[in-house]
Amino acid sequence: GALGLLLISALVHLWLGSAAASAATVGAIVAIPPDMPAPRRGKLLHMLPAPLLALPLFLVVQRLHDEPWMLGLLIVPASFLAFLAMAWGKRGAPVAIAAVLALVFSMAVPAPAEGEGWRVALATTFHFGLGALLYQPWAVLSNRLLNGRYRVQLIADVLLSLADLMRLQALQFTPVLALGERDNPLMGALLRQATLADQLQSARDIVLESPTSARQQRLAGMLLCALEMRDHLLASALDLEELRRQPEQAGALTRQHGVLLALAAQMEQLADALLLGQVPAAFEDLRAQLQLAVPQDGAGFTPARLAQALSHRIGHIHDEVARLVALARGEAAPDLALVRVSWQMFVSPTGWGWRPLLGLWRWSAAPLRHAMRAALAIGVGYALSQLLPWREHAYWIVLTIVVVLRGSLAQTLERRNERVAGTLLGCMLASIVLLANLPHWALLACVTLAQAVAHAFTLRRYLFTAVAATVLGLVQAHLLGAGGSAGFVLLERMADTVIGAGIAWAF
Repeated sequence: GALGLLLISALVHLWLGSAAASAATVGAIVAIPPDMPAPRRGKLLHMLPAPLLALPLFLVVQRLHDEPWMLGLLIVPASFLAFLAMAWGKRGAPVAIAAVLALVFSMAVPAPAEGEGWRVALATTFHFGLGALLYQPWAVLSNRLLNGRYRVQLIADVLLSLADLMRLQALQFTPVLALGERDNPLMGALLRQATLADQLQSARDIVLESPTSARQQRLAGMLLCALEMRDHLLASALDLEELRRQPEQAGALTRQHGVLLALAAQMEQLADALLLGQVPAAFEDLRAQLQLAVPQDGAGFTPARLAQALSHRIGHIHDEVARLVALARGEAAPDLALVRVSWQMFVSPTGWGWRPLLGLWRWSAAPLRHAMRAALAIGVGYALSQLLPWREHAYWIVLTIVVVLRGSLAQTLERRNERVAGTLLGCMLASIVLLANLPHWALLACVTLAQAVAHAFTLRRYLFTAVAATVLGLVQAHLLGAGGSAGFVLLERMADTVIGAGIAWAF
């Protein structure tokens, strides 16, 4: 994404000049959020809604520069409609963010001189649309070229998450007396399972799409093994609580705990080998450690038989890890018939359709409540910004609300703290960049680097995203000509971040 942004900025800069390049850069930035790893089929359809929704919003905001309260009346319903895109789930969220970013960055464009409103608005919107339009073929082409790498990375991510879940599950293979009340890892396991389920669906969509080559078929077979392993791992928790209360089975639990940790380590080594393009190490057989002696003293469901049943379940996990390693080493062939069935049954649809939106109009629908909450918060933030002495940069409070406000209070609190800390660090970095009086091409390079970091760490480490987004916003505002004293602008940015984060927290 960042490379496409750089190429588009440079191309428009050479063709139409620096002012046009700044607006085109904004268009590319708005087009980037939906550009996530996706199946090759339907990629363009996945990308188009964001610029199509963002373009008219950008133009209308341009025309309302001289009427701030009319602009406020536009922002509230526009934000509500944009956030309704959340009805389409993971595909819709980037579209909503892109539309609101178009609003915010259009507010950052300096107001035109008197009598030049329509001409300047149309010219700026054309350059904005040009950047967004040029990014579409880049997104489709890069997605196709990187498809093979995406398949490997998604499988590696799934394996690492499975290993993480296995380590967490292993903590439960401990007698109750050895585990404190606060050390129960059940809640952590539930959160890991939710993350893993999301990763598995993302992997299905790409890895199971037309696996024609032998390498792609092996990766598809590995994904099916991972799905089986996930089911066996969840099944291994059955009756575990009862077994942990049997002191005489402490030795069995300890051996099972050790086997799970060893299997998790082999999974991590396999994932690392895939990412590095290396042949994974041979599988280390651990079956002997799972053999338990069960006394044959009549019928009945004894603790010893319960421990043996649990060993059988872990044995299935053991066999799936062995098959994963064999597939990765080319020592086993995938079940192609099962791969074809999974491809037809478990891949997400690529079309949009109206059904998610039509089913949204009820109070129990979380996307509807979030859209209402976000629109009201943005409206309050914008109204407050008009009452502050530094109203020229009203969009900063709105931008902070957009990126901090999440679907739940816990997520919002996490974003709030990281956003404030990241903004302070980002302001320091941006001050160094802006005070250095760098040439236009160097500032475009800074925007490109900041965009890359912000996009890459959104779901991984939001603090890094907040730092990069602050640099991106400040430098991009400077390129758009909405500058002023650099020192004062940075102080405004810090104050607006605290205000916006507080409003998002309140709503």
